[in-house]
Amino acid sequence: MNYRMIEEIHETPKVIERLISNEGQKIEEIAKIFKRISPDVMIAAGRGTSDNACIYGQYLFESEIGIPVALALGSLYTHYKKTPNLKNGVVMGISQSGETEDVCEILRQSVNQGTFTFGITNHSESTMTKLLGNNTIFMNAGIEKSVAATKTFSASMAGVLLLVYAIKEKKFEIDDLKSMYDEIFDREEEIRNLAQRYSFARDLVIIGTGFNYPVALESALKLKETCYISAQGLSSVDLVHGPLAMLDPDIPVLIFAPDDSTIELSAKVVDRIKETGSHTFIVSDNDELLRKGDLSFKILPSKRELYPFENALFIQLFAFNLSISKGLNPDLPRFLHKVSKI
Repeated sequence: MNYRMIEEIHETPKVIERLISNEGQKIEEIAKIFKRISPDVMIAAGRGTSDNACIYGQYLFESEIGIPVALALGSLYTHYKKTPNLKNGVVMGISQSGETEDVCEILRQSVNQGTFTFGITNHSESTMTKLLGNNTIFMNAGIEKSVAATKTFSASMAGVLLLVYAIKEKKFEIDDLKSMYDEIFDREEEIRNLAQRYSFARDLVIIGTGFNYPVALESALKLKETCYISAQGLSSVDLVHGPLAMLDPDIPVLIFAPDDSTIELSAKVVDRIKETGSHTFIVSDNDELLRKGDLSFKILPSKRELYPFENALFIQLFAFNLSISKGLNPDLPRFLHKVSKI
């Protein structure tokens, strides 16, 4: 059987190439407006996978541009009717479909307030596009038929990354991503074998720190959607502030621990996890830390803002193969639809 999810995962490199080629000029124009406005704060709006891409953007804008980024509280706009004053900032919306109700409402009210507002979507005829016009960055991902978003998650992060690089006048090197993608695709059989080891897992905790925190959240979402596993995505620090107490030998922990400035923290948290007796699966490029895992997967060294692309591709392949090993159809998760307007 041919599955759309795996086909769409494999389309990711070409999607990002199209995004760069087709949206580069528009991204430069949005960057010029952003720099001219020189905002003091940003609001980011998204749901599900797009919300996780917003959190990636939160880390990126705060670290590179130096402005605080808050995640929008959708119900304030749609139900409580208590819209905050957005005039002195900028607003970013991310929605694969461009139709998510509260995201579109946030953007609509932002535009009505005269706030500079831009968005990232995969649909040129969407409500988001009609609201934002030329301030819309298109993912160029083509049709995504599998319910679980894969290539569009990577494209969402890429759209944010390209914009930040444009604002900073930094050049993005696509080869940095290509080498990581090639490496992981070359090791699909290894990932398949690793995934099969978790065929009977009912619970799984995924942790990541800093730029890889949104990947931990996205990983949990993918495993919930495609494998029906009770997966929790947490920051490494949050784990030791309470949730550590729930761990036992029957609850495996997957740890994203790239060898960046968070590596010492990750090592300390791994030691705490091992004290609980939980099985540890470590994804890292640090050999010393990898040796601490019951299972491990070595990734390529990278820049801090690019590790999430590498780890996202890994977990998408992992989730797909785990779903297949459990006898499920990853393209059609129960109870779910591709576009959710709620």
